[in-house]
Amino acid sequence: MSNFAPSVEASTKIISFLADSEREVGISEISRGTEINKNMVFRILNTLEKEGWVYCHEQKYSLTLSLFSLASKPIARFSLNTAAAPVLYDLLSKTGESTYLGILKDDKVLYLQHLDGVKDVRVAGRVGGEYDLYCSAPGKVLLSYADDGFIEEYTSRNFEKTTQNTITEKTAMLSEIENIRKNGYATDKEEFGNGITCVAAPIYDYTGKVIATVGCSAFTFNGQSDRIVSHLLPYVTEAAKTISTRLGK
Repeated sequence: MSNFAPSVEASTKIISFLADSEREVGISEISRGTEINKNMVFRILNTLEKEGWVYCHEQKYSLTLSLFSLASKPIARFSLNTAAAPVLYDLLSKTGESTYLGILKDDKVLYLQHLDGVKDVRVAGRVGGEYDLYCSAPGKVLLSYADDGFIEEYTSRNFEKTTQNTITEKTAMLSEIENIRKNGYATDKEEFGNGITCVAAPIYDYTGKVIATVGCSAFTFNGQSDRIVSHLLPYVTEAAKTISTRLGK
């Protein structure tokens, strides 16, 4: 173990040195820059080259993209939740309504985060909950920005009317998708359930692809869905833009 730890430390120094270098470098230069003797530098580089982490050309070394690929896996898993968490709490504090972060899972919207509203009457939800795309605001967002093949297959299905406002016909659904893409947000005016109004907006990653949705759900009193949407919309779209910016959009 005593020999292992110094080797790990030396390896990280060499990798960091190569990462900072804008050109291929030789063993002598690496040794001087890291203050590691040439023999150890050579042995470590030889191991890294065998693992595919380092490329050697005419006795000059540079990093391959293997480390980037490896590092990008946890980034892809955790960056969305990390970027969204403080924004969701801010959205909750501004609206007082149930707030959520959702992604597409198969043909459902999956809640990665859900914060209960602080009002006496609040809309229930849960982390890990899965909900239909066609009749929920977050679901409609994710459906609208899915690929054309998925949209065609999904909208061709037979859907159950969960309320009198639920959109189930393909033509009307495609029109709704077109409007969502045009406006940049989706609403659910008592389509998922009676007495519930939702507003959701898309979240983009650094490539410009929609990868998630953020939104709020509130109880509808006296049929005032439009008023609720008007109140929540600027906060929801601002939250979506902030999260997208934090993801590099």
